[in-house]
Amino acid sequence: MKSEVYTIIGSTGTIGSELVRLLVQEKVSVRAIMRNFNRIQEDLSYVHWVKADIEKEELLNGVLAGTTRLFLLSGNRPGFSKSQIQVVEKAKELGVQHIVKLSALGATSRSKSGLTKEHYDVEQALEASGLSYTILRPHAFMQNWLSDVAKTVRKENKIYAAVGDGKVPFIDTRDIAAVAAEALLHPEKHNKKLYVLTSGIAFSYYDLAHAVSQATQKEVVYVPLSMEEMRKRMQDQGINDAMIEGYLSLAAHQKAGGATARVSSDVKDVLGREPITVEQFADEFKEYFKA
Repeated sequence: MKSEVYTIIGSTGTIGSELVRLLVQEKVSVRAIMRNFNRIQEDLSYVHWVKADIEKEELLNGVLAGTTRLFLLSGNRPGFSKSQIQVVEKAKELGVQHIVKLSALGATSRSKSGLTKEHYDVEQALEASGLSYTILRPHAFMQNWLSDVAKTVRKENKIYAAVGDGKVPFIDTRDIAAVAAEALLHPEKHNKKLYVLTSGIAFSYYDLAHAVSQATQKEVVYVPLSMEEMRKRMQDQGINDAMIEGYLSLAAHQKAGGATARVSSDVKDVLGREPITVEQFADEFKEYFKA
């Protein structure tokens, strides 16, 4: 076994759990950090599961001691940048050699969103730390379709969204995890690199409906809604106002195109293969869309 210790903060979500699996395949020592032991998916060789809340600064020594390579992903609750910056500072103090930070598309100095502004603040702290690092800015996740979109497909054979004809290069979270694994395993190749992670093409919800139809062998249609129709629909579902406004703001950008439709070659450049396509995703997860 290699001597490095790979600490994964955010080890039980869609990205983190896949990253842990990929690192296990490489037979490296993994310290998987989580807030809830009930989210451990399986007992894996080479993995030491640790329950800890990184917002509690007094726990960071135990989380990071002995770590050589670190993946940083935490929840997006307001104020998360404070705890992530604390992690970066403690990592430097304890001799962590490389950090892979999961950021967000649009995390720039001009960010108007509180979420992306906080990610940018952490990026700045990481750059100022003098540590070796890689920053990942992924687009919207395909896996998000497995909840609300899959539910309406199962019940009504319909997909609802407020993005009109807008096209978006959604990315499969497995591709994000694969890039993160590559950056952790070979930091010398990815030091001070910033990767924008998208699928190979931008596509519309009409394209998604077609892919799901092909995968499930049933007719699925996309129903574009106005912003107000979508607002009412989400209110009727009991979704809180902050989440509604966040979704509608993003939907407006996606509907308008521009930056949200841009495709990056970074996944292919790093992994040496094409990103997972919407057709592949729909076929692999077709059971979620079946009644």
